[in-house]
Amino acid sequence: MKTIVVATGNKHKVQEFSQILSPLGWEVKALGEVCPGFAEPEETAPDFAGNARIKAEAALALLPADSCVVADDSGLTVDILGGEPGVYSARFAAMAGRGEGDGANRSELVSRLEHEGIKGEDQTPAAFVCALHWIGPEGIIAVEGRVQGTVGIKARGWEGFGYDPLFRPTLGSGRISNHTFAEMPANLKNSLSHRGKALKLLARKLG
Repeated sequence: MKTIVVATGNKHKVQEFSQILSPLGWEVKALGEVCPGFAEPEETAPDFAGNARIKAEAALALLPADSCVVADDSGLTVDILGGEPGVYSARFAAMAGRGEGDGANRSELVSRLEHEGIKGEDQTPAAFVCALHWIGPEGIIAVEGRVQGTVGIKARGWEGFGYDPLFRPTLGSGRISNHTFAEMPANLKNSLSHRGKALKLLARKLG
């Protein structure tokens, strides 16, 4: 199997990479496995693609020259919030001084939605976006996956991570799912998700 190093400290992301790429012949390793104690670089780009590139280049600098590395930058964009949290999805609550982590980020999003008049079972348009930046001996590949859907203020489900309990994806028929990403089994979520779409695009380009 070919080895690809994922430039992230997020174990949930590494798990999703492995679920999708392993059947295609890739051995997926987290950067922390091969470079213990690595520090993630500051994400200073204004878009997902730029931050993915920053992380991939920083990771490659720690690895042998012939390594394959891929970095992900992803997040949630909500129309009614002018595209927020966007590239700040992982730091949404921290930037508002309201704690850190997935739970705090969800609470901050719910608070913002309630301020905009979202209540009860209301849903409002949103999208998950994932940019991937791959660097290997053959060159550079940049791809993006996106899934449209809606968010509401009631969290549902225990699977997934991040904003998954608040997000309902659009299905192939164009209708909104009755289930959040956090209520779906991993194989179903991966077939619909932004990261799943981006990884399939990457896998196609890699052959």
